[in-house]
Amino acid sequence: MIDGAVEVDDASVISVSPAQESMWFALQLTPGPAYHVPYRVRLDGLLDPGALRSALGDLVAHHDALRASFTLTGTELRQRIRQAGAFTLPVTDLGALPLDTATARAEELARAPFDLAGGPLLRAELLRSAPDRHELILVVHHLVFDGGSARVFFAQLAEAYAARAAHRTPELPPHPAAYPDLIDAQRTPPGGADLAYWRDRLHDVPPPLTLPGSPPPGTPDGLHRVRLTPDLADRVRAVGRRHRCTSFMTMLAAFAVLLRTHTGRTDVVIGSPAADRLRPETAHAVGLFVNMLPLRVTMTGTPTFADVLAGVRDAVLDGFGRQIPFEDIIQEMGPARGAGRSPLFQTVFWLHPAQAELPALGDCRLSVEEIFTGTAKYDLTLGVRETPDGTVCDFFYRGTVLDPAGADRLANGYLRLLDTLASPDAVLPGLPTPAPTAATTQAATTTARPVAESGGPLAGRIAEVWREVLDVPVVGPQDNFFDLGGHSRLMLRVRGLLAERLGAEVSMLDLFDHPTIAALAGHLAATAPPETSGDDPAERRRAGALRLRQAKGQQE
Repeated sequence: MIDGAVEVDDASVISVSPAQESMWFALQLTPGPAYHVPYRVRLDGLLDPGALRSALGDLVAHHDALRASFTLTGTELRQRIRQAGAFTLPVTDLGALPLDTATARAEELARAPFDLAGGPLLRAELLRSAPDRHELILVVHHLVFDGGSARVFFAQLAEAYAARAAHRTPELPPHPAAYPDLIDAQRTPPGGADLAYWRDRLHDVPPPLTLPGSPPPGTPDGLHRVRLTPDLADRVRAVGRRHRCTSFMTMLAAFAVLLRTHTGRTDVVIGSPAADRLRPETAHAVGLFVNMLPLRVTMTGTPTFADVLAGVRDAVLDGFGRQIPFEDIIQEMGPARGAGRSPLFQTVFWLHPAQAELPALGDCRLSVEEIFTGTAKYDLTLGVRETPDGTVCDFFYRGTVLDPAGADRLANGYLRLLDTLASPDAVLPGLPTPAPTAATTQAATTTARPVAESGGPLAGRIAEVWREVLDVPVVGPQDNFFDLGGHSRLMLRVRGLLAERLGAEVSMLDLFDHPTIAALAGHLAATAPPETSGDDPAERRRAGALRLRQAKGQQE
Protein backbone atom coordinates (compact mmCIF):
# COMPACT_ATOMS: atom_id res chain seq x y z
CA MET A 1 0.00 0.00 0.00
CA ILE A 2 1.17 3.57 -0.69
CA ASP A 3 2.24 5.49 2.41
CA GLY A 4 -0.46 7.89 3.59
CA ALA A 5 -3.17 6.24 1.49
CA VAL A 6 -6.26 4.19 2.28
CA GLU A 7 -6.50 0.81 0.59
CA VAL A 8 -9.82 -0.03 -1.08
CA ASP A 9 -10.12 -3.29 -3.03
CA ASP A 10 -7.22 -3.25 -5.52
CA ALA A 11 -6.68 0.52 -5.28
CA SER A 12 -5.35 3.11 -2.84
CA VAL A 13 -7.42 6.23 -2.22
CA ILE A 14 -5.61 9.53 -1.66
CA SER A 15 -6.50 13.21 -1.66
CA VAL A 16 -6.32 15.52 -4.67
CA SER A 17 -4.21 18.64 -5.09
CA PRO A 18 -5.76 22.13 -5.34
CA ALA A 19 -4.91 22.21 -9.06
CA GLN A 20 -6.57 18.83 -9.64
CA GLU A 21 -9.65 19.86 -7.70
CA SER A 22 -9.95 23.12 -9.64
CA MET A 23 -9.53 21.34 -12.98
CA TRP A 24 -12.01 18.59 -12.10
CA PHE A 25 -14.50 21.26 -11.10
CA ALA A 26 -14.03 23.06 -14.44
CA LEU A 27 -14.68 19.79 -16.26
CA GLN A 28 -18.03 19.40 -14.52
CA LEU A 29 -19.09 22.75 -15.99
CA THR A 30 -17.68 22.36 -19.49
CA PRO A 31 -16.90 18.70 -20.25
CA GLY A 32 -14.80 18.07 -23.31
CA PRO A 33 -11.25 17.47 -24.55
CA ALA A 34 -9.84 20.89 -23.59
CA TYR A 35 -7.80 19.28 -20.80
CA HIS A 36 -6.48 16.38 -22.86
CA VAL A 37 -2.72 16.38 -23.48
CA PRO A 38 -2.24 14.59 -26.82
CA TYR A 39 1.07 13.94 -28.58
CA ARG A 40 1.90 12.73 -32.05
CA VAL A 41 5.32 11.08 -31.75
CA ARG A 42 7.03 10.33 -35.07
CA LEU A 43 9.48 7.43 -34.96
CA ASP A 44 11.93 7.18 -37.87
CA GLY A 45 13.97 3.97 -37.89
CA LEU A 46 13.53 0.30 -37.08
CA LEU A 47 11.23 -0.15 -34.10
CA ASP A 48 10.48 -3.04 -31.78
CA PRO A 49 6.74 -2.63 -30.99
CA GLY A 50 6.88 -5.23 -28.23
CA ALA A 51 9.68 -3.38 -26.45
CA LEU A 52 7.76 -0.12 -26.80
CA ARG A 53 4.62 -1.67 -25.31
CA SER A 54 6.62 -3.05 -22.37
CA ALA A 55 8.39 0.29 -21.84
CA LEU A 56 5.06 2.14 -21.70
CA GLY A 57 3.83 -0.42 -19.19
CA ASP A 58 6.98 0.16 -17.12
CA LEU A 59 6.25 3.89 -16.91
CA VAL A 60 2.61 3.36 -15.97
CA ALA A 61 3.71 0.97 -13.22
CA HIS A 62 6.43 3.36 -12.04
CA HIS A 63 4.30 6.53 -11.77
CA ASP A 64 1.24 6.42 -9.51
CA ALA A 65 -0.35 9.38 -11.33
CA LEU A 66 -0.65 7.35 -14.54
CA ARG A 67 -2.84 4.81 -12.70
CA ALA A 68 -5.12 7.39 -11.09
CA SER A 69 -8.85 7.97 -11.53
CA PHE A 70 -11.10 10.50 -9.81
CA THR A 71 -14.31 9.82 -7.92
CA LEU A 72 -16.71 11.95 -5.92
CA THR A 73 -17.83 10.17 -2.76
CA GLY A 74 -20.51 12.22 -1.08
CA THR A 75 -18.91 15.66 -0.98
CA GLU A 76 -15.28 14.50 -1.11
CA LEU A 77 -13.25 14.30 -4.33
CA ARG A 78 -10.57 11.61 -4.17
CA GLN A 79 -8.22 9.88 -6.56
CA ARG A 80 -7.82 6.12 -6.66
CA ILE A 81 -4.42 4.69 -7.51
CA ARG A 82 -4.94 1.25 -9.02
CA GLN A 83 -2.43 -1.56 -9.12
CA ALA A 84 -0.45 -1.87 -12.34
CA GLY A 85 -1.65 -4.34 -14.92
CA ALA A 86 -0.69 -5.36 -18.43
CA PHE A 87 -0.42 -2.39 -20.81
CA THR A 88 -2.19 -2.65 -24.16
CA LEU A 89 -0.74 -0.93 -27.24
CA PRO A 90 -2.91 -1.40 -30.36
CA VAL A 91 -0.96 -1.38 -33.63
CA THR A 92 -2.67 -0.13 -36.82
CA ASP A 93 -1.10 -0.72 -40.22
CA LEU A 94 -1.61 2.31 -42.50
CA GLY A 95 0.40 0.97 -45.43
CA ALA A 96 -2.50 0.74 -47.90
CA LEU A 97 -4.59 3.60 -46.48
CA PRO A 98 -4.77 7.27 -47.61
CA LEU A 99 -2.00 9.61 -46.42
CA ASP A 100 -4.32 11.66 -44.20
CA THR A 101 -5.50 8.58 -42.27
CA ALA A 102 -2.82 9.06 -39.59
CA THR A 103 -3.89 12.66 -38.97
CA ALA A 104 -7.56 11.72 -38.77
CA ARG A 105 -6.84 8.87 -36.36
CA ALA A 106 -4.59 11.07 -34.20
CA GLU A 107 -7.31 13.71 -33.90
CA GLU A 108 -9.92 11.06 -33.13
CA LEU A 109 -7.82 9.65 -30.29
CA ALA A 110 -7.01 13.14 -29.01
CA ARG A 111 -10.70 14.07 -28.70
CA ALA A 112 -12.17 10.79 -27.47
CA PRO A 113 -13.49 11.23 -23.90
CA PHE A 114 -11.81 9.77 -20.82
CA ASP A 115 -13.69 8.04 -18.03
CA LEU A 116 -12.40 10.14 -15.11
CA ALA A 117 -13.97 7.85 -12.52
CA GLY A 118 -13.04 4.55 -14.14
CA GLY A 119 -9.73 5.34 -15.84
CA PRO A 120 -7.26 4.81 -17.31
CA LEU A 121 -6.27 8.41 -18.02
CA LEU A 122 -3.57 7.46 -20.53
CA ARG A 123 -4.09 5.78 -23.89
CA ALA A 124 -1.76 5.04 -26.76
CA GLU A 125 -1.89 3.60 -30.25
CA LEU A 126 0.94 2.80 -32.67
CA LEU A 127 0.38 3.66 -36.33
CA ARG A 128 2.71 1.88 -38.81
CA SER A 129 3.25 3.41 -42.27
CA ALA A 130 6.35 1.35 -43.15
CA PRO A 131 8.77 -0.99 -41.36
CA ASP A 132 10.96 2.00 -40.50
CA ARG A 133 8.25 4.64 -40.06
CA HIS A 134 5.77 4.73 -37.17
CA GLU A 135 3.73 7.22 -35.19
CA LEU A 136 2.90 6.80 -31.52
CA ILE A 137 -0.31 8.62 -30.60
CA LEU A 138 -0.15 9.27 -26.87
CA VAL A 139 -3.02 10.98 -25.02
CA VAL A 140 -2.93 11.74 -21.29
CA HIS A 141 -5.39 13.69 -19.20
CA HIS A 142 -4.11 16.96 -17.78
CA LEU A 143 -5.37 15.93 -14.32
CA VAL A 144 -2.32 13.66 -14.08
CA PHE A 145 0.15 15.25 -16.50
CA ASP A 146 1.81 18.58 -17.33
CA GLY A 147 4.68 20.03 -19.33
CA GLY A 148 7.28 18.96 -16.78
CA SER A 149 5.80 15.46 -16.83
CA ALA A 150 6.34 15.27 -20.59
CA ARG A 151 10.09 15.85 -20.21
CA VAL A 152 10.27 13.17 -17.51
CA PHE A 153 8.09 10.77 -19.48
CA PHE A 154 9.98 10.85 -22.79
CA ALA A 155 13.40 10.65 -21.10
CA GLN A 156 12.34 7.62 -19.08
CA LEU A 157 10.58 6.06 -22.06
CA ALA A 158 13.89 6.04 -23.95
CA GLU A 159 15.63 4.38 -21.01
CA ALA A 160 12.90 1.78 -20.55
CA TYR A 161 12.73 1.01 -24.29
CA ALA A 162 16.50 0.45 -24.48
CA ALA A 163 16.29 -1.95 -21.56
CA ARG A 164 13.33 -3.90 -22.93
CA ALA A 165 14.87 -4.11 -26.39
CA ALA A 166 17.95 -5.64 -24.72
CA HIS A 167 15.73 -8.04 -22.69
CA ARG A 168 16.57 -6.53 -19.33
CA THR A 169 14.59 -4.75 -16.60
CA PRO A 170 14.70 -0.94 -16.77
CA GLU A 171 16.40 0.98 -13.98
CA LEU A 172 14.22 4.07 -13.62
CA PRO A 173 15.09 6.87 -11.15
CA PRO A 174 13.62 6.11 -7.71
CA HIS A 175 11.07 8.48 -6.21
CA PRO A 176 12.45 10.23 -3.10
CA ALA A 177 8.87 10.89 -1.91
CA ALA A 178 5.62 8.97 -2.26
CA TYR A 179 2.97 10.41 -4.56
CA PRO A 180 0.48 11.11 -1.70
CA ASP A 181 3.19 13.13 0.06
CA LEU A 182 3.75 15.22 -3.07
CA ILE A 183 0.00 15.87 -3.27
CA ASP A 184 -0.27 16.78 0.41
CA ALA A 185 2.63 19.22 0.08
CA GLN A 186 0.61 21.18 -2.48
CA ARG A 187 -2.11 21.69 0.13
CA THR A 188 0.18 23.53 2.56
CA PRO A 189 -1.69 26.68 3.66
CA PRO A 190 -0.23 29.80 2.03
CA GLY A 191 1.88 32.14 4.16
CA GLY A 192 0.30 35.34 5.37
CA ALA A 193 2.74 37.55 3.45
CA ASP A 194 2.09 35.70 0.18
CA LEU A 195 -1.67 35.92 0.58
CA ALA A 196 -1.38 39.61 1.47
CA TYR A 197 0.62 40.21 -1.72
CA TRP A 198 -2.16 38.81 -3.93
CA ARG A 199 -4.84 40.61 -1.93
CA ASP A 200 -3.09 43.95 -2.44
CA ARG A 201 -2.23 43.21 -6.05
CA LEU A 202 -5.77 42.27 -7.08
CA HIS A 203 -8.02 44.17 -4.66
CA ASP A 204 -9.32 46.54 -7.36
CA VAL A 205 -8.85 44.19 -10.29
CA PRO A 206 -10.83 45.05 -13.43
CA PRO A 207 -13.40 42.59 -14.82
CA PRO A 208 -12.12 39.91 -17.21
CA LEU A 209 -11.28 41.20 -20.65
CA THR A 210 -13.88 41.09 -23.39
CA LEU A 211 -12.41 40.83 -26.88
CA PRO A 212 -14.11 42.87 -29.61
CA GLY A 213 -15.84 40.96 -32.38
CA SER A 214 -19.02 39.02 -33.00
CA PRO A 215 -18.32 35.75 -34.82
CA PRO A 216 -21.31 33.94 -36.34
CA PRO A 217 -23.11 31.52 -34.01
CA GLY A 218 -21.62 28.05 -34.14
CA THR A 219 -18.09 29.22 -34.98
CA PRO A 220 -15.79 26.46 -33.71
CA ASP A 221 -12.82 26.99 -31.44
CA GLY A 222 -9.60 27.29 -33.37
CA LEU A 223 -5.83 27.55 -33.51
CA HIS A 224 -3.99 30.10 -35.63
CA ARG A 225 -0.21 29.74 -35.94
CA VAL A 226 2.37 32.33 -36.99
CA ARG A 227 6.17 32.29 -36.91
CA LEU A 228 8.72 34.95 -36.12
CA THR A 229 11.42 35.48 -38.72
CA PRO A 230 14.92 34.79 -37.34
CA ASP A 231 15.72 38.51 -37.54
CA LEU A 232 12.59 39.50 -35.58
CA ALA A 233 13.21 36.81 -32.95
CA ASP A 234 16.78 38.10 -32.46
CA ARG A 235 15.60 41.71 -32.13
CA VAL A 236 12.91 40.74 -29.59
CA ARG A 237 15.49 38.91 -27.48
CA ALA A 238 17.84 41.90 -27.76
CA VAL A 239 15.26 44.42 -26.54
CA GLY A 240 14.54 42.12 -23.61
CA ARG A 241 18.22 41.91 -22.68
CA ARG A 242 18.55 45.71 -22.81
CA HIS A 243 15.80 45.96 -20.18
CA ARG A 244 16.91 42.94 -18.10
CA CYS A 245 13.89 40.90 -19.21
CA THR A 246 13.62 37.27 -20.28
CA SER A 247 11.95 36.22 -23.52
CA PHE A 248 8.91 35.26 -21.46
CA MET A 249 8.64 38.75 -19.97
CA THR A 250 9.25 40.50 -23.29
CA MET A 251 6.67 38.58 -25.29
CA LEU A 252 4.16 38.72 -22.42
CA ALA A 253 4.57 42.51 -22.34
CA ALA A 254 3.98 42.68 -26.11
CA PHE A 255 0.87 40.49 -25.67
CA ALA A 256 -0.45 42.91 -23.02
CA VAL A 257 0.12 45.81 -25.44
CA LEU A 258 -1.71 43.83 -28.15
CA LEU A 259 -4.73 43.45 -25.85
CA ARG A 260 -4.55 47.18 -25.02
CA THR A 261 -4.41 48.04 -28.70
CA HIS A 262 -7.43 45.90 -29.61
CA THR A 263 -9.67 46.55 -26.60
CA GLY A 264 -8.70 49.96 -25.25
CA ARG A 265 -8.14 48.43 -21.80
CA THR A 266 -5.08 49.80 -20.01
CA ASP A 267 -5.32 47.44 -17.04
CA VAL A 268 -5.39 43.73 -17.86
CA VAL A 269 -4.94 40.47 -15.98
CA ILE A 270 -3.33 37.64 -17.95
CA GLY A 271 -3.18 34.11 -16.60
CA SER A 272 0.05 32.15 -16.88
CA PRO A 273 0.85 28.57 -15.85
CA ALA A 274 3.67 28.26 -13.34
CA ALA A 275 5.50 25.00 -12.71
CA ASP A 276 4.96 23.92 -9.10
CA ARG A 277 8.12 21.84 -9.04
CA LEU A 278 10.21 23.77 -6.54
CA ARG A 279 10.74 20.72 -4.32
CA PRO A 280 13.54 18.41 -5.50
CA GLU A 281 11.23 15.41 -4.98
CA THR A 282 9.26 16.44 -8.06
CA ALA A 283 12.25 16.39 -10.44
CA HIS A 284 11.48 12.88 -11.74
CA ALA A 285 7.74 12.81 -10.98
CA VAL A 286 4.84 12.56 -13.40
CA GLY A 287 1.67 14.35 -12.31
CA LEU A 288 -0.07 17.70 -12.28
CA PHE A 289 2.43 20.09 -10.73
CA VAL A 290 1.32 23.33 -12.31
CA ASN A 291 -0.47 26.38 -10.97
CA MET A 292 -2.17 29.30 -12.72
CA LEU A 293 -1.06 32.79 -11.72
CA PRO A 294 -3.01 35.99 -12.48
CA LEU A 295 -0.40 38.51 -13.71
CA ARG A 296 -1.67 42.08 -13.72
CA VAL A 297 -0.25 44.55 -16.24
CA THR A 298 -1.14 48.25 -16.03
CA MET A 299 -0.50 50.58 -18.98
CA THR A 300 -2.29 53.77 -17.92
CA GLY A 301 -1.23 57.21 -19.05
CA THR A 302 1.31 57.40 -21.87
CA PRO A 303 3.83 54.66 -21.06
CA THR A 304 6.67 53.59 -23.31
CA PHE A 305 7.35 49.94 -24.02
CA ALA A 306 10.25 50.19 -21.58
CA ASP A 307 7.75 51.18 -18.88
CA VAL A 308 5.54 48.20 -19.71
CA LEU A 309 8.54 45.87 -19.64
CA ALA A 310 9.54 47.15 -16.21
CA GLY A 311 6.03 46.58 -14.86
CA VAL A 312 5.82 43.10 -16.36
CA ARG A 313 9.23 42.17 -14.97
CA ASP A 314 8.15 43.16 -11.46
CA ALA A 315 4.80 41.37 -11.81
CA VAL A 316 6.46 38.16 -13.01
CA LEU A 317 9.25 38.13 -10.41
CA ASP A 318 6.91 38.94 -7.53
CA GLY A 319 4.10 36.67 -8.74
CA PHE A 320 6.23 33.60 -9.37
CA GLY A 321 8.15 34.26 -6.15
CA ARG A 322 4.93 34.35 -4.13
CA GLN A 323 3.16 31.35 -5.65
CA ILE A 324 0.10 30.07 -3.86
CA PRO A 325 -2.65 27.82 -5.27
CA PHE A 326 -4.89 29.73 -7.66
CA GLU A 327 -7.99 28.48 -5.84
CA ASP A 328 -6.69 30.13 -2.64
CA ILE A 329 -6.40 33.43 -4.52
CA ILE A 330 -9.98 33.01 -5.77
CA GLN A 331 -11.29 32.30 -2.29
CA GLU A 332 -9.46 35.34 -0.91
CA MET A 333 -10.62 37.74 -3.64
CA GLY A 334 -14.13 36.37 -4.21
CA PRO A 335 -14.47 37.60 -7.82
CA ALA A 336 -17.66 37.18 -9.82
CA ARG A 337 -17.80 33.73 -11.37
CA GLY A 338 -19.58 32.38 -14.40
CA ALA A 339 -20.07 28.87 -15.72
CA GLY A 340 -17.33 27.79 -18.09
CA ARG A 341 -15.24 30.90 -17.40
CA SER A 342 -12.20 31.30 -15.20
CA PRO A 343 -12.52 34.18 -12.73
CA LEU A 344 -9.99 37.03 -12.90
CA PHE A 345 -8.82 36.36 -16.46
CA GLN A 346 -9.91 34.97 -19.81
CA THR A 347 -6.61 35.51 -21.64
CA VAL A 348 -3.57 33.32 -21.00
CA PHE A 349 0.09 33.45 -22.00
CA TRP A 350 2.77 30.78 -21.82
CA LEU A 351 6.22 30.26 -23.30
CA HIS A 352 8.07 26.98 -23.75
CA PRO A 353 11.81 27.63 -24.12
CA ALA A 354 13.95 25.59 -26.47
CA GLN A 355 14.56 22.08 -25.14
CA ALA A 356 17.41 19.69 -25.59
CA GLU A 357 16.93 17.19 -28.38
CA LEU A 358 14.76 14.27 -27.40
CA PRO A 359 16.56 11.01 -26.70
CA ALA A 360 16.21 8.33 -29.36
CA LEU A 361 14.26 5.12 -28.88
CA GLY A 362 17.02 2.70 -29.80
CA ASP A 363 17.62 3.30 -33.52
CA CYS A 364 14.52 5.53 -33.88
CA ARG A 365 14.74 9.30 -34.01
CA LEU A 366 11.88 11.05 -32.18
CA SER A 367 9.98 14.18 -33.06
CA VAL A 368 7.02 15.17 -30.91
CA GLU A 369 4.09 17.39 -31.90
CA GLU A 370 1.14 18.33 -29.71
CA ILE A 371 -2.31 17.82 -31.25
CA PHE A 372 -4.98 20.53 -31.05
CA THR A 373 -8.11 18.97 -29.59
CA GLY A 374 -10.47 21.46 -31.24
CA THR A 375 -11.44 22.99 -27.89
CA ALA A 376 -9.96 26.10 -26.27
CA LYS A 377 -9.76 26.44 -22.47
CA TYR A 378 -9.98 30.25 -22.48
CA ASP A 379 -11.23 33.05 -24.73
CA LEU A 380 -7.67 33.60 -26.00
CA THR A 381 -4.38 31.88 -25.25
CA LEU A 382 -1.04 32.81 -26.77
CA GLY A 383 1.44 29.94 -26.53
CA VAL A 384 5.00 30.68 -27.65
CA ARG A 385 7.35 27.82 -28.44
CA GLU A 386 11.05 28.28 -29.09
CA THR A 387 11.99 25.40 -31.39
CA PRO A 388 15.12 24.49 -33.39
CA ASP A 389 13.22 25.76 -36.44
CA GLY A 390 12.42 29.15 -34.89
CA THR A 391 9.89 30.83 -32.60
CA VAL A 392 6.27 29.74 -33.10
CA CYS A 393 3.24 31.64 -31.76
CA ASP A 394 0.04 29.64 -31.34
CA PHE A 395 -3.18 31.61 -30.82
CA PHE A 396 -5.88 29.35 -29.35
CA TYR A 397 -9.29 31.00 -29.35
CA ARG A 398 -12.92 30.31 -28.55
CA GLY A 399 -15.37 30.54 -31.42
CA THR A 400 -17.62 32.69 -29.25
CA VAL A 401 -15.10 35.57 -29.38
CA LEU A 402 -13.11 35.11 -32.60
CA ASP A 403 -13.50 33.59 -36.03
CA PRO A 404 -10.58 32.47 -38.26
CA ALA A 405 -10.35 35.87 -39.98
CA GLY A 406 -10.30 37.70 -36.65
CA ALA A 407 -7.66 35.34 -35.27
CA ASP A 408 -5.56 35.95 -38.38
CA ARG A 409 -5.76 39.73 -37.90
CA LEU A 410 -4.88 39.39 -34.22
CA ALA A 411 -1.92 37.06 -34.80
CA ASN A 412 -0.42 39.09 -37.62
CA GLY A 413 -1.05 42.25 -35.62
CA TYR A 414 1.10 40.70 -32.88
CA LEU A 415 3.96 40.17 -35.34
CA ARG A 416 3.72 43.77 -36.54
CA LEU A 417 3.61 44.97 -32.96
CA LEU A 418 6.73 42.97 -32.06
CA ASP A 419 8.49 44.49 -35.04
CA THR A 420 7.54 47.99 -33.85
CA LEU A 421 8.31 47.44 -30.18
CA ALA A 422 11.71 45.92 -30.92
CA SER A 423 12.88 49.30 -32.26
CA PRO A 424 15.09 51.42 -29.95
CA ASP A 425 12.58 54.31 -29.77
CA ALA A 426 9.42 52.21 -29.47
CA VAL A 427 6.22 53.89 -28.32
CA LEU A 428 2.88 52.22 -27.75
CA PRO A 429 0.24 52.41 -30.48
CA GLY A 430 -2.82 54.59 -29.90
CA LEU A 431 -5.92 53.26 -28.20
CA PRO A 432 -9.19 52.38 -29.95
CA THR A 433 -12.62 53.30 -28.66
CA PRO A 434 -13.04 51.36 -25.40
CA ALA A 435 -14.90 48.07 -25.89
CA PRO A 436 -17.80 47.04 -23.61
CA THR A 437 -16.42 45.56 -20.42
CA ALA A 438 -17.34 42.21 -18.94
CA ALA A 439 -19.14 44.07 -16.15
CA THR A 440 -21.31 45.90 -18.70
CA THR A 441 -22.04 42.63 -20.50
CA GLN A 442 -22.88 40.92 -17.24
CA ALA A 443 -25.22 43.76 -16.23
CA ALA A 444 -26.97 43.49 -19.57
CA THR A 445 -27.41 39.74 -19.36
CA THR A 446 -28.50 39.56 -15.75
CA THR A 447 -31.45 41.89 -16.27
CA ALA A 448 -33.40 39.01 -17.83
CA ARG A 449 -33.28 35.91 -15.70
CA PRO A 450 -33.87 32.68 -17.62
CA VAL A 451 -36.29 31.38 -15.01
CA ALA A 452 -38.77 33.26 -12.89
CA GLU A 453 -37.55 33.44 -9.30
CA SER A 454 -39.73 31.77 -6.72
CA GLY A 455 -39.79 31.13 -3.01
CA GLY A 456 -41.87 28.83 -0.84
CA PRO A 457 -40.89 25.62 0.96
CA LEU A 458 -38.34 24.62 -1.69
CA ALA A 459 -36.47 27.91 -1.28
CA GLY A 460 -36.54 27.44 2.50
CA ARG A 461 -34.91 24.01 2.25
CA ILE A 462 -32.23 25.33 -0.09
CA ALA A 463 -31.59 28.24 2.29
CA GLU A 464 -31.17 25.75 5.14
CA VAL A 465 -28.41 23.97 3.19
CA TRP A 466 -26.67 27.26 2.36
CA ARG A 467 -26.73 28.40 6.00
CA GLU A 468 -25.18 25.11 7.08
CA VAL A 469 -22.47 25.05 4.41
CA LEU A 470 -21.59 28.75 4.46
CA ASP A 471 -21.90 29.01 8.26
CA VAL A 472 -24.04 32.16 8.13
CA PRO A 473 -27.10 32.82 10.30
CA VAL A 474 -29.39 34.28 7.64
CA VAL A 475 -29.67 33.83 3.87
CA GLY A 476 -32.06 35.98 1.85
CA PRO A 477 -33.76 34.86 -1.37
CA GLN A 478 -31.63 37.24 -3.47
CA ASP A 479 -28.29 36.58 -1.72
CA ASN A 480 -25.60 35.32 -4.09
CA PHE A 481 -23.78 32.13 -3.08
CA PHE A 482 -20.39 33.49 -4.14
CA ASP A 483 -20.94 36.88 -2.47
CA LEU A 484 -21.53 35.01 0.79
CA GLY A 485 -18.11 33.34 0.55
CA GLY A 486 -19.01 30.29 -1.54
CA HIS A 487 -16.43 28.59 -3.71
CA SER A 488 -15.97 25.37 -5.65
CA ARG A 489 -15.20 23.15 -2.66
CA LEU A 490 -18.30 24.37 -0.81
CA MET A 491 -20.37 23.85 -3.95
CA LEU A 492 -19.54 20.15 -3.74
CA ARG A 493 -21.05 20.07 -0.24
CA VAL A 494 -24.13 22.01 -1.38
CA ARG A 495 -24.62 19.63 -4.29
CA GLY A 496 -24.35 16.58 -2.03
CA LEU A 497 -26.70 17.91 0.64
CA LEU A 498 -29.32 19.00 -1.91
CA ALA A 499 -29.24 15.55 -3.48
CA GLU A 500 -29.64 13.96 -0.03
CA ARG A 501 -32.40 16.22 1.28
CA LEU A 502 -34.35 17.08 -1.88
CA GLY A 503 -33.80 13.89 -3.84
CA ALA A 504 -32.85 16.14 -6.76
CA GLU A 505 -29.73 15.84 -8.90
CA VAL A 506 -28.29 19.37 -9.07
CA SER A 507 -25.38 19.87 -11.43
CA MET A 508 -22.47 22.25 -10.91
CA LEU A 509 -23.72 24.17 -13.93
CA ASP A 510 -27.12 24.62 -12.25
CA LEU A 511 -25.44 26.12 -9.18
CA PHE A 512 -23.39 28.50 -11.33
CA ASP A 513 -26.30 29.58 -13.52
CA HIS A 514 -28.65 30.10 -10.54
CA PRO A 515 -26.48 31.49 -7.72
CA THR A 516 -29.35 32.87 -5.58
CA ILE A 517 -31.84 30.96 -3.46
CA ALA A 518 -34.81 32.24 -5.45
CA ALA A 519 -33.25 31.53 -8.85
CA LEU A 520 -32.20 28.00 -7.91
CA ALA A 521 -35.60 27.23 -6.39
CA GLY A 522 -37.31 28.51 -9.53
CA HIS A 523 -35.05 26.41 -11.74
CA LEU A 524 -35.60 23.22 -9.74
CA ALA A 525 -39.37 23.80 -9.67
CA ALA A 526 -39.48 24.40 -13.43
CA THR A 527 -37.49 21.27 -14.27
CA ALA A 528 -38.92 18.89 -11.65
CA PRO A 529 -40.49 15.76 -13.18
CA PRO A 530 -44.24 15.31 -12.64
CA GLU A 531 -45.20 13.16 -9.67
CA THR A 532 -46.60 10.21 -11.56
CA SER A 533 -45.87 6.54 -11.35
CA GLY A 534 -44.91 4.15 -14.08
CA ASP A 535 -43.98 6.84 -16.61
CA ASP A 536 -40.84 6.85 -18.69
CA PRO A 537 -37.79 8.59 -17.08
CA ALA A 538 -36.68 9.95 -20.45
CA GLU A 539 -40.17 11.39 -20.99
CA ARG A 540 -40.03 13.07 -17.57
CA ARG A 541 -36.70 14.67 -18.48
CA ARG A 542 -38.13 15.92 -21.79
CA ALA A 543 -41.17 17.33 -19.99
CA GLY A 544 -38.96 19.16 -17.52
CA ALA A 545 -36.86 20.62 -20.33
CA LEU A 546 -40.04 21.77 -22.09
CA ARG A 547 -41.27 23.53 -18.95
CA LEU A 548 -37.89 25.22 -18.58
CA ARG A 549 -38.07 26.53 -22.17
CA GLN A 550 -41.59 27.75 -21.54
CA ALA A 551 -40.48 29.54 -18.38
CA LYS A 552 -37.66 31.21 -20.31
CA GLY A 553 -40.11 32.36 -22.98
CA GLN A 554 -42.45 33.84 -20.39
CA GLN A 555 -39.58 35.71 -18.74
CA GLU A 556 -38.33 37.11 -22.05
